Amino acid sequence: MTTGPRLRLGKTLVPGLLAVALFGLMALIALNTSFGEMTGFPDGIAITSEIGYALFDLPELASTDGGMSATEPFLAAFLLIAIALDAALDASLVLAKREEEGEPVGPLSSSRSKNPDTGARPAVDSSGFGRSESTATDGGTAGTETTAAGDSDADSSGGEDR
Repeated sequence: MTTGPRLRLGKTLVPGLLAVALFGLMALIALNTSFGEMTGFPDGIAITSEIGYALFDLPELASTDGGMSATEPFLAAFLLIAIALDAALDASLVLAKREEEGEPVGPLSSSRSKNPDTGARPAVDSSGFGRSESTATDGGTAGTETTAAGDSDADSSGGEDR
């Protein structure tokens, strides 16, 4: 018989409640912030370059039509979005990191062996270094030993015989 999901009330509850409280605080701040009336930009002004000039504090390169002062409010939104995207990227890396028995697991290993001589190893590259057994893509059989690329070229006839 299957049991239903249970709420874990241990150490995982506190970070979850903090995340919900932080979201509520950010929503409260965003809803109570008064923004000025929206106005358009004059024709002939590149908004992207004006934001860049405001970001790097280059008023001498900005247009003289008052574009510089109108783009400064965009900087706060630009920086907040950059910070939020950076936090999301960092969180995705933390969530994607896999560990088994306290040690990180490589992204290409499919199983973990107790014997350190077996298991996932780096693939053979064209220089002949790396693992010595054949892979499924070279036509060989698994478990047969090969030699370095320089030694086997003289004895081999090439093609499927390799």
